[in-house]
Amino acid sequence: MSPPFELALPAAPQLAKFALGYLAVLASPGPNMLAMATLSALRGFRGVLPFVVGIASGAGTLALLVWMIFDALPDVPGLEVSGRAIGAFVLLLVALRVARTPPMREGPYRPLHADGEEPAAAFGAGFGTAVMNPVTAAYCAAQFVGPLAGTPGSALAPTLVLLQVLLYGLLVATLFARPAMRSLAIRHHRRVCTVSALVLAVLAVVLVTPLLAAG
Repeated sequence: MSPPFELALPAAPQLAKFALGYLAVLASPGPNMLAMATLSALRGFRGVLPFVVGIASGAGTLALLVWMIFDALPDVPGLEVSGRAIGAFVLLLVALRVARTPPMREGPYRPLHADGEEPAAAFGAGFGTAVMNPVTAAYCAAQFVGPLAGTPGSALAPTLVLLQVLLYGLLVATLFARPAMRSLAIRHHRRVCTVSALVLAVLAVVLVTPLLAAG
């Protein structure tokens, strides 16, 4: 059995929870989604691919940097307890931010790229946008000091982030190439944000449940 599978199998439950929470983050409508949707409508599916790949690469890079920072921390007694408490607090902050995400505007939208832009420039714009995303950084930090701290599968989490963002971006580009789908998402913006925030809040509770049981 190859090393990646040896790491993934024991940590599968933790990675599944990590992926569920990050899916809730991705599902909240925001500027990135609208940019991908608009570019796909203007250029078609193939035209938006460099931007989507750039966003996925930037998110994966950011998750990797956060993991490297927390992996380098010394093994201090009580770190897991404090990590779970801090992680739950951060998740609640992320949930609050997701719930308060302002609605997207329907109608003309100026994308991040001009027509005829080279694929490398589109990739760079997507990468730069994602690698500076504070929500992704906060969510990953909460996980790396909490449930994924010290687990063998934590090293796989950045790759999981990259794959999730890539697949989600491709889905958005495919569906939102149709203006009707973009309008539908805008109309249901508040409901989507509320559900995403509730999922993150539940994950925060799950994170501190072992501490409450121990107490």
